[in-house]
Amino acid sequence: MAFLNALIAFIVTIGVLVTVHEFGHFWVAKKLGIKVLRFSVGFGKILKSWQIGETQYTLCALPLGGFVKMLDENEGEVNSSEKHRAFNTQTVYKRIAVVVAGPAANFILAIIIYTVIFIIGTHGIKPMVGVVKNDGIAQQAGLETGDRLLSINTQDTPSIGEFSFAFVRAAQGPTMQLDIQSKSDNLKTLTLDLKEDFLANPEQGVEQYLGFEFALPTLKPIIDQVIAESPANLAGIQSGDQILSVNNKPLNTWRDFVSAIKQSDGQAMQLSIFRNGQTMTLSLTPRDDNGTLKIGVSVMAPKGYLDEWRVLVKKQPLDAFLSANIKTYQLTMLNLKMIQKMILGEASVKQISGPISIADYAGKTASVGLTSFLSFLALISIGLGLLNLLPIPLLDGGHLFFYLIEILKGSPVSQTFQQISIKVGLLVILSLTFVAMYNDFSRLLS
Repeated sequence: MAFLNALIAFIVTIGVLVTVHEFGHFWVAKKLGIKVLRFSVGFGKILKSWQIGETQYTLCALPLGGFVKMLDENEGEVNSSEKHRAFNTQTVYKRIAVVVAGPAANFILAIIIYTVIFIIGTHGIKPMVGVVKNDGIAQQAGLETGDRLLSINTQDTPSIGEFSFAFVRAAQGPTMQLDIQSKSDNLKTLTLDLKEDFLANPEQGVEQYLGFEFALPTLKPIIDQVIAESPANLAGIQSGDQILSVNNKPLNTWRDFVSAIKQSDGQAMQLSIFRNGQTMTLSLTPRDDNGTLKIGVSVMAPKGYLDEWRVLVKKQPLDAFLSANIKTYQLTMLNLKMIQKMILGEASVKQISGPISIADYAGKTASVGLTSFLSFLALISIGLGLLNLLPIPLLDGGHLFFYLIEILKGSPVSQTFQQISIKVGLLVILSLTFVAMYNDFSRLLS
């Protein structure tokens, strides 16, 4: 069932995003008077076709995107009476407009989605400080247990999610200003000294990097779900098991159990568990997943245990629209920063995801709820728009690169140069695809 949900969510994600992308090309081409022969939703066998004016609109069997076919002398003979409407005969600035319109449509879609999300409102958990670790960035700045995190660099952080996003944005500088409300209701501004580059290893998470844990209601270390073939499953752990101790150290809360896993360094742990009135001992070895130790279980939580900690963050339409623009811009800049770091070797290419990971994330967010899936859709839309603007031949950015050279030299790029560049671009795309698929299968097998 989970596989089917992931597959459906993946098809919807790719279908919507690529169709919107192609619609951007289509709409601008139409507005500029370029003849569009066909606009297709999907690929392969035509299921339904409509002829409206000079354009054929088709719905095809494979719903993984779409394409736009314009009149072009490079793709076939063009009647002399229509040459002025062929794509290749347009001024370079019109061609640039058509090429840029696809990625622009993806950014616009992200803004629309985030606007809707902000108006509807998003649920989150209040960002309260729990355990503060010794000698960490948080302790050195003066953070204490019970502090409520109000804002980062004047950007409000009403929820843990908002705090994490604001932190990632602000982490590009050497310091950041943190407004807090203490347990005694005193308002203070603290300065965090960021010693290391967080973006070089974002997998570690905000809590580990800053050296504190968000406060959450206390939960007993009782297992709810166990993932098949996970370390916990292989060790014999079952739903309903209560973890009494790890390596003879008693546990009182679920957070104690999580801390014990983090401190295990991936070594085998001796667990004392309570099951059906009996105590037994099991050996469990956590598995490293991109720098994070995991065992493949979830905690058993009573219904409504987070109600007192939950907040609903809603915005008025204008504020929602402005916030959506800011968030889209910030995510775009963050993606660019990560691309730069990967090129310079300052960040791991393991962070590149392929279709399997995207399908997995799509399925998981869809199962959580509409807002989560829409957020995922917006995030991938930004990524798709940015990816297509990279100066790699075969992508929109590659065409844009050729057109910019044409403007500088006053004449089109030679066919020979284009053909060589396309071969290089194909090699780059195939290499990226290989890395993405390798990462996908590595995550799947682990």
